[in-house]
Amino acid sequence: MRAFRSIAVSAVLCQLPLPAHAAGRILPAPQTTTGRPAEQIDIDALQKLAQREGESGQTSAAIRDYQRVLESRPEWKEGWWNLGVLQYGANQFTDARSTLQHVVGFAPDLAVAWSLLGLSEFETRNFADALVHLERAQSLGIEDDAEVERVSIYHLGLLLVRTGKFDRASDLLLKNFGGSQMSEQLKIALGLTTLRIALLPEEIDPSKEALVLAAGTVASADTEALDRFPALLKTYPDVPYLHYAYGLSLAKAGRDKEAIGLMRAETSVSPESPLPWIQISRLQLRLGSPKEALAAAQRAVMLAPMNKVAHESLAAALGSVGDTGRATSERWVADNLIAVQDAPEQRIILLYRNATAGQAPHLKGDQELWSKAMREHAEGQYSASADHLKEWLRQNPDNGTGWAVLGLDEFALGDFDSALIHLDRGAQLGLSGSPESLQSARYTFGVLLIHAGKFDQASDVLASALKSGPLDEKVEYALGLALLRRAEIPGKGKPQDSGLITSAGKIAILLGNSQYDAAFPEFRRLIKENPSAPFLHYAYGTALLAVSEFDEASAQMKSEMSISPASELPYIRLASIALRQHNFADAITWSRRALLLAANSAETHYLLGRASLESGDDVTALSELETASRLSPASPEIHFNLAKAYARAKMPEKAERERATFSQLNEITESQRSQHGTQIYTGPHNAEDVTAMPRTQARPSPPRPN
Repeated sequence: MRAFRSIAVSAVLCQLPLPAHAAGRILPAPQTTTGRPAEQIDIDALQKLAQREGESGQTSAAIRDYQRVLESRPEWKEGWWNLGVLQYGANQFTDARSTLQHVVGFAPDLAVAWSLLGLSEFETRNFADALVHLERAQSLGIEDDAEVERVSIYHLGLLLVRTGKFDRASDLLLKNFGGSQMSEQLKIALGLTTLRIALLPEEIDPSKEALVLAAGTVASADTEALDRFPALLKTYPDVPYLHYAYGLSLAKAGRDKEAIGLMRAETSVSPESPLPWIQISRLQLRLGSPKEALAAAQRAVMLAPMNKVAHESLAAALGSVGDTGRATSERWVADNLIAVQDAPEQRIILLYRNATAGQAPHLKGDQELWSKAMREHAEGQYSASADHLKEWLRQNPDNGTGWAVLGLDEFALGDFDSALIHLDRGAQLGLSGSPESLQSARYTFGVLLIHAGKFDQASDVLASALKSGPLDEKVEYALGLALLRRAEIPGKGKPQDSGLITSAGKIAILLGNSQYDAAFPEFRRLIKENPSAPFLHYAYGTALLAVSEFDEASAQMKSEMSISPASELPYIRLASIALRQHNFADAITWSRRALLLAANSAETHYLLGRASLESGDDVTALSELETASRLSPASPEIHFNLAKAYARAKMPEKAERERATFSQLNEITESQRSQHGTQIYTGPHNAEDVTAMPRTQARPSPPRPN
């Protein structure tokens, strides 16, 4: 398992007493002339064989032989653990569940075993046990494997959502992932908590995914959430619990009167819910209005007579108006009720659930539905095609081409948020089709990434679409938008800018082919013609870094600062240049300037930590690198330098853990870099995906030399 030392687990297991029921199953073996059991010799050999097979990646053979050994040697604790890890890594979740139950039986304090058991149960849809066991792992503390910890927390959050524990789920996810560069799946999980949808992400109707993602994006924005809620409400004015979520944020910020207004608006959208009335009662008490608080609490109890929190609110309100007798009675009622304030609401589930989830597929009907959807798409009947594709995809959710065509339909209909989600999903699952259709999908995906402000990812996607069909000219134009960091849909900007964007696209292609000698004169010409174009100097300066032209790159970044004063990007580049030139004082200055504009930038905290480390300020270095690690936990560069900082701080165990994490992440990142071939430093890399099952090693990590 990545960043987890199985050798350490083995040592723990060897110290544990063998359960009596396991010892009782050991059978006597016949004796040889040497006095040693004949069967024991075979079992010893088989045990060593199983270990070698696991170490060499022969998973199937290792699983088979571990099982054979454990039939005769059930007291072998390390064998049970290794078998469970191998079964889990091979996606044999039913078998892994059974094996890991043995492990937690004799190692009840081994949090990582409880995690893998809970994750195996999640995969086999045994959600009740998964919730119990992932909570057990969380309470013990998963200190041995950061990846397993992150994935366990994410899935625990999903299970809390599914059981209606929305507030707990939100607190858990924000505490562990808040402030970081959240993945789309994490934002969807937060969207489920915000809108109080007691479903798993895969159970959501595709047409609702954009709404859920939008709500989660706002919820993940931390201090900026208050500024983003109004626009979201304007787009979705009648969505249940959106006013409620905004009201909670206002109340947290101390804006109680505004919060009450939002809660009253929620009572119109959700007239049967006690939740806004409970909040109104609490807020009125804070504002010193006990009569209004009492009226709101009475309304909450009337709507939900079995709700513990509603009765607690009523007791508080009664006490505030001096009715101590009834207040005491309400407290007694509340104390004898089970907390049901987060119980799932069927109206919400019905509103968002994928209508045909869980239904058995009908292959003939599927083919007819697919053909109809494709015909409608070809004829420009995008709305009809999208409706039929949604129905088809409910039964074929792993078909990347289907998701991509749905995304193309939604793009044509102007639903850009949904289109981006579904084209992204299609790209991850894999596409098939003619070169022309694949280019169309990649071009549209790239355009949507530009519209979403994901310019670097857009450039990679668009580069893969070049010279593969009739859209090369459009792809080139879109590459120009990405290079200039203009979050536009092609054709929606100013017509007079088309020449600038087209030229920028040609430069982007030259840079992608590492033709710097041809690209730089074009940059200079374009800058002379458009000296105030935002991010043109930044793009030129970034390209100059690839050939180590540091002085000219710095000059370009300083020019960009005056054109784009609200952007942290030129400051980050200047800090990076100063660091590479060993000018640590300037690197610290530029990093701090960048942090004033982007306090949650992992790259900026990383650069400030690096510069502080090199300049001898170990305290600042450790603080900044730890912050960077929280914001971007899958960056190998951050873990490498954090290991150095821990070593200087005389924390050898933490340093060793960071070095191990670096080694594993670096292998992945180097593979990605070799595929893209870029020579330009783009900051700490983050390959984190807590939504997937954590990977396991096929073999235990070897002991490390002291």
